[in-house]
Amino acid sequence: MSKIISGIFLFVFNLFFSFKINAQQFKIIAAEDGVALPFATLINFTHPIIVSANANGIAELNAKNGDSIIVSYVGFKSNSFVFNSNSNQTIRLIKAIEILPPVLVQNCKKMKSFTYGNKRAVTQKTNANGERFVFNLEWWGLWKNSNSQFAVRINPEKENTILKSFSFWIEKPFFGPESVFNAPLIISFYDVNDSITPGNMLTETPLIYHPQKIGKQTIDLDSFHLIIPKKGIYVSFQCVTNEDFAWTQTIKMIVSNKDTIVKCYGGRILGVFSQDFEFASFNPIKNKWSVLFKKTGENDLHGTIKCEAVLKYCAD
Repeated sequence: MSKIISGIFLFVFNLFFSFKINAQQFKIIAAEDGVALPFATLINFTHPIIVSANANGIAELNAKNGDSIIVSYVGFKSNSFVFNSNSNQTIRLIKAIEILPPVLVQNCKKMKSFTYGNKRAVTQKTNANGERFVFNLEWWGLWKNSNSQFAVRINPEKENTILKSFSFWIEKPFFGPESVFNAPLIISFYDVNDSITPGNMLTETPLIYHPQKIGKQTIDLDSFHLIIPKKGIYVSFQCVTNEDFAWTQTIKMIVSNKDTIVKCYGGRILGVFSQDFEFASFNPIKNKWSVLFKKTGENDLHGTIKCEAVLKYCAD
């Protein structure tokens, strides 16, 4: 009987070592109008740890005087500073100007739509040794210095195509309470650069998505008027690692053979093995995207997110 090996992407654990410093509270707002930036990301580079603010833009981050901190939010310029407990802990972020201008579509008398996706792709892959792999995206048991942001490329190769809706699938992890899938996701949209990684952001602000059920998740994007560029579009998922959505699980560590309580977030996003739908990851420490899995041959299969897009185009 062949052995099944899980390829679940982020089945990892909290840092083994911690440092004794106080949790500091920050308020993250937009510099232009003072509006709170929900689920902004804060990184302490001195003691690598990443957290998300809550829905009101308030975050608690372990820090002490002299620590290097960066605060970021999709569509805004990041703010880097050296922490000082006597300084103002309200962080103001300025909107970025790298947003691409919209692409105008000529008046069209008749629009048609079609579905583009990979939901019928295989869910397991067998290697030469007969071992079977599955690919799912899990954000529970996160390393504290890992900010899980991943993106899947949609490339229908049809000009002036509008992204009408996007669907993906969520299920409950093996452990955790029934409510784990309710953790919000930050969803953003990028064009594709020459290295086939996410490039410029296509919207001014991200979409905060709150799953309401297990199974298929469909996001209506009509109001975004997203025109897919020639090289396609990346749909990005970022997990919110905030205490409001955390749960714990006791796991026996392989190295120490000791039971360890790890902090976990969110549900499982289902994956498949496909010939396209490139899959990219963002490293917040290096501030860099990289393609983890991409098409290398006509018959090669790689892990990616199970997804489905409804697209509109001019039939004239």
